Amino acid sequence: MNRNKNLPLTETVYYVLLALTEPAHGYAIMQKVEELSDGQVRLAAGTMYEAIENLLKKKLITLRESDRRI
Repeated sequence: MNRNKNLPLTETVYYVLLALTEPAHGYAIMQKVEELSDGQVRLAAGTMYEAIENLLKKKLITLRESDRRI
């Protein structure tokens, strides 16, 4: 059986992916994660940005052109 190397997801990655079902910036992601988890998960900025960086490296998410810094 072939297993997906991206599984299992950590709780942080799971909620960040759920929060990104529509485009959002960092603070909005943090708020959405707290909302989705009924206040059980509160992400620190560093934790969230590390999760986003890992998701970008694995190409599980992409930046929209308007999100790229100049």
